[in-house]
Amino acid sequence: MPMHNRKKKWYQGVQDQGHLFGVWNTQAQNGIQFYPEADQFKISGSKTFCSGVGIVDRALITGNIDYTDRKGWQMAIVDMSGISEQNIDKNSWKPLGMQASGSYTVDFSGYLLDESDLISRPGIYLNQPYFSGGAIRFAAVHLGGAEAIAENTIEYLLSLNRTEDPIQRLRLSNIMMQLVSGRLWLEKAGQHYDEWADDKTHEQDLIAFANMTRVTIEDICLRIMDESNKCIGARGLMAPYDMERIFRDLTFYLRQPAPDATRLNVADFFIKKQQTGHESNI
Repeated sequence: MPMHNRKKKWYQGVQDQGHLFGVWNTQAQNGIQFYPEADQFKISGSKTFCSGVGIVDRALITGNIDYTDRKGWQMAIVDMSGISEQNIDKNSWKPLGMQASGSYTVDFSGYLLDESDLISRPGIYLNQPYFSGGAIRFAAVHLGGAEAIAENTIEYLLSLNRTEDPIQRLRLSNIMMQLVSGRLWLEKAGQHYDEWADDKTHEQDLIAFANMTRVTIEDICLRIMDESNKCIGARGLMAPYDMERIFRDLTFYLRQPAPDATRLNVADFFIKKQQTGHESNI
């Protein structure tokens, strides 16, 4: 089936039947493999951190394939109605925060794919700058969590009539300046993405700026959390206030992969620019 027909089929599923799609790439040692079987492909292995299991109708998963001209990291669409409840390990999700969520391990072993269920060529999922540039999206979610902390901190101090305290006002000033700084980073990152995503001459610039945005937003969130903790103390982290839950959720979600390697990649970008005598567009 031609790719445009596949897109039309999946889009119609969303439009006509309300299908919800999820993207699940993370895996452990027993990751996904696609094996040819007759005129289909059989899946072996599992994905971890499958967010939305139970409500996702179509899962975009990735895995290794090695068949004639298809070799590498392949994307495929799985109809989740074909996955048994017994294949979903709900005991695998016991996080520090985000306890209202469900991001379970799913075993796809035995599921059969048609050729039309495969998306594009192997390796496309990892194409740059789209892969690294995607970090801008979760950085925006991180800052949204920090914004919730900032708003709740002010509400807490107002409820106790403590906003006249000069030390508390100083802390609030620090919180809000960090928050505005984060917004400026995200706005610039969005602007660069719109301008550079499809321009090969700016590919490395976009990757570097996305990496910088990601780690800078993480630092900003941690500073806001620290200042808020000083504002509200132990009492503010207890019921009936929501801050304890928000702190746990953000603390957990901030743990994105390879933060140190991301910072090293930023340094390498500027070192290479200096070595080659090329000016950075950042």
